[in-house]
Amino acid sequence: MPAEEAIPVVQGEEQLSAYLRDDANVGKPVSTRLSVNTRVIARVTDGIYRLPGSALRELIANAWDADAQNVSIETDAPRFSRITIRDDGLGMSHNTLSHVINSIGGSAKRRHEGQDLGITAVDNAERTPGGRPFIGKIGIGLFSVSQLTRRFTIVTKRKGEDYRLIANVILRQHSEDPEADEGLDDDQYLSGKVEIVRERAVDPDAHGTDIILDAIKPAARDTLRSADRWRALDDLKSARTSGTGDTATAVKLEPPAFHAGWLGSNVPAADDVPTFTETPRLPWDPGDDPSRRMAKLVAGVADQFTRHNRPDLGTALDYYLAMIWQLGLSVPVPYVESHPFDLTAEDKIRLFWLGNREREQATEVPMRPGETVRQAVARWSGGKHRLEDGVGAGGSPMRVVVDQIELKRPISFKYISASVRGLDRSILMVGDYEPDLNRVPRDLRGGRLGFEAYLFWNGRIIPKENNGVLVRIRGASGANFDESFFKYQVSEQTRLRQITSELFVREGLDAALNIDRESFNFAHPHVRLTSSWLHRALRQLTNRHKELSAKALADRKGQDAVESRSRLGEFADQVWREEQGDEAPPDVEIARDRARAQAARNDGIIAFPAAVLPQMSAGTTAEAIQRRAQAEALLKVLAAFGILEDRSIAEQERLVRAIFSVFHQD
Repeated sequence: MPAEEAIPVVQGEEQLSAYLRDDANVGKPVSTRLSVNTRVIARVTDGIYRLPGSALRELIANAWDADAQNVSIETDAPRFSRITIRDDGLGMSHNTLSHVINSIGGSAKRRHEGQDLGITAVDNAERTPGGRPFIGKIGIGLFSVSQLTRRFTIVTKRKGEDYRLIANVILRQHSEDPEADEGLDDDQYLSGKVEIVRERAVDPDAHGTDIILDAIKPAARDTLRSADRWRALDDLKSARTSGTGDTATAVKLEPPAFHAGWLGSNVPAADDVPTFTETPRLPWDPGDDPSRRMAKLVAGVADQFTRHNRPDLGTALDYYLAMIWQLGLSVPVPYVESHPFDLTAEDKIRLFWLGNREREQATEVPMRPGETVRQAVARWSGGKHRLEDGVGAGGSPMRVVVDQIELKRPISFKYISASVRGLDRSILMVGDYEPDLNRVPRDLRGGRLGFEAYLFWNGRIIPKENNGVLVRIRGASGANFDESFFKYQVSEQTRLRQITSELFVREGLDAALNIDRESFNFAHPHVRLTSSWLHRALRQLTNRHKELSAKALADRKGQDAVESRSRLGEFADQVWREEQGDEAPPDVEIARDRARAQAARNDGIIAFPAAVLPQMSAGTTAEAIQRRAQAEALLKVLAAFGILEDRSIAEQERLVRAIFSVFHQD
């Protein structure tokens, strides 16, 4: 029996590409090793990406950069034994795959070499062939999966090609085997090995990439399953059952309002029917369309407001559903309801345009019925300002479905009052910013900077994780909302908790992103410029909010006074009817002066000059209205009991002043 043929080992990008290109090698696997340019980049396998959701976010970003229109992710929830990510993007040729394997941390995106590989537009290295702005830049996104597994498979195909490539990747962590580094150059670092085979394809029009993650790490799987939380709840249940009072009292933990279920400590194999310790509780029905499920998730979290003063994702959702939420926030997908620039006056908003200069105030923009924010701004500014984010300028849209849940941005702009008697509309402030940096030295300016933005004030931001500012660069965000608003120092805690804001970056800030794309380098000039603009915008919003709140308060007091006057009048009329029967109650008047009072008395009106009751005009306008109503009611009640009869005008005035002064001192 002949010995099994050894799998050849090929190193180097050109050599590997040549092997895969050779038709004679179809069906013959080849082995190579992953290497990176620096040891810093190698530490991607040590956990630059902190949570499992970060890996899925990076793979979705890669699909966007590959011009995919559809991405499907299956997580095998609640087991999480295997995760599959499938897209219908460009796919990878043997040249592209060889480059990826040999250039971790050296992406060809946004570079002229990307044009040779067919991964960038022929006339713009900053854009994909389909015209999208690239999200990725560094070239380590694919290997973010090391957060989830050490073994994964790539199946990829380009349209029009008669082959597909299958690559089985085994990653090695930075600290696993230092001796394996021997023989490598100082600028290289062994990070794993790959076995690749080129297979014939009978579907030339097919294209896209599948990534299959097998053998999910136990720690990652436990995170996805919210295992620590469920185990603590199991312990709490046992403590209550056994009567261990101290434990039952010490543990303050509740099950999430919505979750994917809990299988207990023993996870069944992928083919076995799961037996739940805790049955899944999801905010949608099994028959709901994937496009509606995200909206129901948002509504389900919002419904927790009836039981929690300010619902948060940690209380409302398990890790898996919270991950779905965060993915919806971070990748380029539509909003669950409407883009903020497509809101109308019917959405109960009050629109303002933000000024860019120091001490400038926001200007109110009138909205016509049915007119969107972007339409109102364009009309109001005579076409000078046009809000373009969300109108398709960034290439074709992408649909992402995770376990039959279509991802959408879970940000709601529905009006919620701050209190029963708060503002009757939300405040939406919008603006754009493109500073002139020509006077800044080239080595300090960090390139061009331009963005559009909104600040949305609402009575309640639900959930609280949506409070803050979120920066979208090229349509995507790796970070969560920054509740500090880029370290805003002014003490406006209540108002700041009622604001959600997004910055849609057209140019710049990219270089300020740290390697994990989840945080910023605050020393970068673009971050400093953005912070200054945002802080000016916050001052404009809080100043306007104070002004509108003060006016609303005065209006409410005035309305309260009118309503109180009406109630007092009705009460006095009722007293009159009870004492005088069907006779019509008299008219009463607090006249401006004695001459007017005398003229009123001549007409049968009970009248006193205002000077008799000086306390009546004290205080605010609303208080004056209230006191006038009290004085008129007092006169009518005294008349109903006949107390004013047979008394001189002077006595009547002294009596009324004395009674009124009991309650209102000078």
